[in-house]
Amino acid sequence: GRVIRLYPEADYLRRPAQDTPEILRQDLSEMVLHLAALGLRAEELNWLDPPPQAALGAARALLQRLGAVDAWHRLTPEGRRMIRYSLPPRLSKLVIEAERRGAAGLGCAAAALLSAGQRLPAGGAAAVGESDLEALVESAWSPMARKIYRQLRGERGDAPPQGSSEGFRIAVLAAFSDRVARRRSGDELMLAGGGSAVLSRDSVVRQAEWLAAIDIEERRERGLPLVRLASAIRPEWLLDLFPERVAEKAGLEWNRKGERVEAVSALVYEGLVLEESRGAQPEPQAAAQLLAEKAWEAGLDRFVEREELEELLARVSFAAEHGPVRPFTEQDLKEALVRLCEGRRSFGELEAAAARGGFRRALFEQWPAGHRRLLEEIAPEKIRLPSGRPLRVRYAQGRTPWVASRLQDFFGMKETPRIAGGKVPLVAHLLAPNQRPVQTTTDLAGFWERLYPQVRRELSRRYPRHAWPERPV
Repeated sequence: GRVIRLYPEADYLRRPAQDTPEILRQDLSEMVLHLAALGLRAEELNWLDPPPQAALGAARALLQRLGAVDAWHRLTPEGRRMIRYSLPPRLSKLVIEAERRGAAGLGCAAAALLSAGQRLPAGGAAAVGESDLEALVESAWSPMARKIYRQLRGERGDAPPQGSSEGFRIAVLAAFSDRVARRRSGDELMLAGGGSAVLSRDSVVRQAEWLAAIDIEERRERGLPLVRLASAIRPEWLLDLFPERVAEKAGLEWNRKGERVEAVSALVYEGLVLEESRGAQPEPQAAAQLLAEKAWEAGLDRFVEREELEELLARVSFAAEHGPVRPFTEQDLKEALVRLCEGRRSFGELEAAAARGGFRRALFEQWPAGHRRLLEEIAPEKIRLPSGRPLRVRYAQGRTPWVASRLQDFFGMKETPRIAGGKVPLVAHLLAPNQRPVQTTTDLAGFWERLYPQVRRELSRRYPRHAWPERPV
């Protein structure tokens, strides 16, 4: 018959003039393997469309992982066995490894079904199993799959595929060792080497934590890649088959729930943690650094009273304006936090240390020698009243320093107290017995002379039991 294909005009106009050449879009591992069998490299040939270097590199890396070529990309005995089969290298490896492990029938069946492009029936998994490939073997086969199976099995082509399920799944792992995945939660998977994927709802592998992702479909416009076929594995198989790819790592981790630094030792397969142990004593300096980083992220307010810290910074800033004192910077605060974290591992320990004035001490410890004395001379923390009682000087950014106390406490003080070498008069907040201000002044002598008589009459009526002398100085 005659076929007439119809397309919407917009769709037709968007299409490329020619299809992208297969060599520019397909896996090149089978081609590179056969070239290696001939003692050739792809770069030595004259191509109509030269294969991309990235694709050649990926193909050689895969063949080396499968044991088909050595580090110099020369064919190995395993590679010679693989080229006997008219299969992609992964599937050849699957057949060979399954035969070694007493699962030749299952290995040939799975290779035939995958080579024929057969997939699980859509509509969700009806049962839970260990391997989608075993479920595929039990499903209806296409004629192409049966033909390939007979070719692989030879005289036993009509025998039903049998073999060790565990041996078969180990063989699958050997063929897909770069596609190891660990279940994060539900159907979401973490992939070896980084990245995530989603397990198809049609998969029968619903419970296994570790698996090999056999068929992965990229979905750039629809979120994470989709794993259509998978096979359950055990982490100890990775240690047995690929010890050179398992690394032992030790370091520090932040326990978010416990709010503490923990020493962690782990066996890692290409980014996926196989085993992990905690509880060892962490290295003190690194632990202090990590604890300080997490404390800074949480905010200093949790460990230091905000008003107290702001007042200290304002006091130092005032001293820096009126003398040779270096002000504190954000870096100073961070370094002081690291000092306070030394020998500690948790927020609880840090809070206890900070509550005892530890942060303030750590901040001053990194100041140059003599700055504490200069600070006290220029911006004293307290002054003395005529009675001898110390009175705290208050500081805030953008405000003149001040003191506040009952009016009677200033009796005998002729002049406003000054700081910064006598250059800056303090603002005096004069309080009534009920602690409410009756006057705010920087000219105490003028207050005594001009305003005190009137204030005295008012306060003596309201507080007759208090002494209100006519001559307070």
